[in-house]
Amino acid sequence: MECLDANVVQDLMSGALDEAVRASVLGHLDTCDDCRELVGVTAQITLKDHLTDTQPYPEELVAPRTPPPEARDIGLEETMAPDLGATRDSDTAIAGTMAPPARLIPPRRSREPTVKGPFGRYILDEKIGAGAMGVVWKAHDPKLGRMVALKLLRRYDPALMDRLVREARSMAQVSHPNVVGVFDVGETEGSAFIAMELVNGRSLRAWQTDENRTISDLVAAYVAAGRGLSAAHGAGIVHRDFKADNVLVGDDGRIRVTDFGLAAAKPSESGTKHSIVDVNLTTSGSVLGTPAYMAPEQFSGGNVDPRTDQFNFCVSLYEALYGERPFEGKTYGELSENVIAGKLRPPPHGSHVTGGLRAILVRGLAPKPAERFPAMDHLLVELARDRARPWRRTGWIALAIAAALAVGLVADWKVRDRIAAQVAESFELTGVQVDKTMRRVENEFERASKVAYSESALREVAGHHDQADFGLGAPEADLEDLEKLHGTLASMQWKALATESHGVIDYKGRLLFTSYAPQVWNTDMRAIPAVKRALDTGTGSSILITSYADPMFAQSKVFGSAPPQGLVVMHLETLALGNDTTGANEARAILVQFEDAGRLLGDLRLDPKTLLAIVAPNNTSVADEGLTDELIAVAPRDGIAQVHDRDHDYEVLQFPVNDRDHHEIGHVVMGRRVDGMLMLFPHARLVFALALLAALGIAAGTLAKARQLTGARAA
Repeated sequence: MECLDANVVQDLMSGALDEAVRASVLGHLDTCDDCRELVGVTAQITLKDHLTDTQPYPEELVAPRTPPPEARDIGLEETMAPDLGATRDSDTAIAGTMAPPARLIPPRRSREPTVKGPFGRYILDEKIGAGAMGVVWKAHDPKLGRMVALKLLRRYDPALMDRLVREARSMAQVSHPNVVGVFDVGETEGSAFIAMELVNGRSLRAWQTDENRTISDLVAAYVAAGRGLSAAHGAGIVHRDFKADNVLVGDDGRIRVTDFGLAAAKPSESGTKHSIVDVNLTTSGSVLGTPAYMAPEQFSGGNVDPRTDQFNFCVSLYEALYGERPFEGKTYGELSENVIAGKLRPPPHGSHVTGGLRAILVRGLAPKPAERFPAMDHLLVELARDRARPWRRTGWIALAIAAALAVGLVADWKVRDRIAAQVAESFELTGVQVDKTMRRVENEFERASKVAYSESALREVAGHHDQADFGLGAPEADLEDLEKLHGTLASMQWKALATESHGVIDYKGRLLFTSYAPQVWNTDMRAIPAVKRALDTGTGSSILITSYADPMFAQSKVFGSAPPQGLVVMHLETLALGNDTTGANEARAILVQFEDAGRLLGDLRLDPKTLLAIVAPNNTSVADEGLTDELIAVAPRDGIAQVHDRDHDYEVLQFPVNDRDHHEIGHVVMGRRVDGMLMLFPHARLVFALALLAALGIAAGTLAKARQLTGARAA
């Protein structure tokens, strides 16, 4: 059990504790020297008051048994006096303890009601609180038909009675939702009373001890109480003893400030120090107020103004947030010394109170009033400010950025999906076009060859035979005949051919004519595999794709001494003599037609956005601009692949090129850019994705921080 506070001690001395709590308190007293000393101090004060209470009133104050009407029910115009101390919580909280009016003419003895029943114009229902100086009853006012809380003094004391009236007048001047209302003040049946609004609930101290109270809950409750104080300040009233015990929390959740009766007084000059644990009592004969919450000017007897309440308020809020008061002190002198010097405790380890909130409290606890907030409203504005708002705003901004980035990435993904579908369709149709184009080219070559073989010059080549092969002529004569054939072929118009580039080979594989270099003749073409195969079999029609610079063309110089760049499509058609049924054929002439592969790219293209390349078996290629060697090299045949090249994304595919006998003679590579939306700069998608993750991380962190600030548990 923790050390006792003033309320518990006063309730113990007045017999207001129930058996279970009383047993716990007595058990604690057996083990705690400080608390026993605290009870001893309180017992001395209580005993002195009790002895005073049992003495007859001075003769000069004795009044008739029936006082005059004006003395029995004093209105709120009577003089004001300060309040006392703490209250006790039960199911119904009340507005503090009380003191009787000083100007009443009392009976010989004070008569504190002990049972429920009529009490003046009120009907007492049940005792709902008790302190060392007074008791509070739940009562019914038949005249107005409402329940009220009656504060009754236990004994006659002019000073206490004056303070009771002063409290009533103070509270009556403030009409605010966060201040307990006062209905009546007076004296009846030998006891002074104040009738106040009955608040069903408990004290703020009891409310704030619930474990589920968050820092935000506590700050909001104290801000509401602070509004009540501010309203009192607006009416020219300074509370002087604000603490959690003097604030009520109704069952409806409304916060109300009570006990406005204390006035400033200087501490005793006797030098007596009462050793108490965490001083929390109104020390009789020294100060009016609760030392543990008092401002430096209250200890030193300085001017008391609304900034004093601000100090009391910040001490109470500090205690609620940190679970301990801001200033240490086990004796009155030690406490006052630390408060006046402004020696704050360091924040306890593990506290969730933010630095900004602590800074507000520290300013409100400044030793010099001028260093505090100018007014209670300024303090409340700072406290009510949502400290989680900047974090929450940052979190929402980060979430918005993350959402925008996510929309961009999703849109990019969708655009890419749509483009990918278009690419797949384009590639499929282009593949069909490749097959059609190659069949057309072959057919055109074959038709042109057949027409060309009807020309007399080619028939002459087919009928030519070197006489020297039979021993009938000299090689020089044969060479002269070949030269004549070359001249004849060079003079032909060749209008029937499908292409302007062609060549003629005789039965020995000698090049008789080439359109690329008309001056070249009598070179050996047998290094070309297709030519050799045609000569060996005596027949054949074939097509191939290769580069102009292929070494097999070097010996024949069919493309001259400076071959063109790129690829060539070569079609070979054999003119044979013999019996086709027996296969005894002899190649008599071979017509070769050449088509530049670059020209075929235009025939293959269906989609202007699709880039094409024709690739020979030796991996040389001719390609559209933008389709690099790297893309060509990685293009797969078994499906479309997406690759990144030179800050762009491409989808690529390889498609085989076959002749009519289904022999692969090369392949076509198709490629298309699929950048989508996010190609603002290199690696934009990666940057956007990382930015999205960063924004989500920031949002999660800041919103978690905001949640921590609003949902963090107090100490």
